[in-house]
Amino acid sequence: MSYEVFKLKNCWLFDLDNTLYPPDSKIFDKIDLRMKKFISEKLKISREKAFEVQKNYYHKYGTTLFGLMKNYNIDPEDFLDFVHDIDMKSLKKDSSLKKDIKNLPGKKFIYTNGDEKYAKKILRCLGLSNVFDDIFDIKKANFIPKPKVESLKSLLKKYDLKPESIVYFEDLEKNLLTAYKIGITTVHIKNSNQNWNKKPFINYRFKTINGALDMIKKFLS
Repeated sequence: MSYEVFKLKNCWLFDLDNTLYPPDSKIFDKIDLRMKKFISEKLKISREKAFEVQKNYYHKYGTTLFGLMKNYNIDPEDFLDFVHDIDMKSLKKDSSLKKDIKNLPGKKFIYTNGDEKYAKKILRCLGLSNVFDDIFDIKKANFIPKPKVESLKSLLKKYDLKPESIVYFEDLEKNLLTAYKIGITTVHIKNSNQNWNKKPFINYRFKTINGALDMIKKFLS
């Protein structure tokens, strides 16, 4: 697909975790540990069993939270507050990233399976506060997570967006597949060299969000 396609876009959709910052920041590793602790304490099971529950629900439902709500009637606010109570000192402000995102023509949104309060903390640490038009979080999606198409369609409806106008930056392939199927242009942010096999639902692939935006701005200028 030609890079000229970016000139036709006026909406830029960004995943949050491991997309706007690199995985080696270890933010999600810390969240994983908090999830395991929450499940162990709430369900009164061992940490090992809690890990099994966590991963099983993630793969089955899209998020661990969705599985806990469905099977144990867990209060989502309790879960989100607990698992997002982490140290974010590994995140650094990125002025060039801020400039590149602000210079994109049209609307810019965060699309996350986390909640807005957590997303705002991350954005503040990255120096990206007040860069995006809105944050479409798990609450606005009525707790229906990515990669379910219902989640993405509710985003489109809320902001009155057309799929063909959108570029979506995301680190997880399964989330990009859903977007591609409804006509969204997909950009995979993959920090590893492993499994760089060409896949039809991935229109573009870059190691970092900075690299993706560097390339895009060349074609927009």
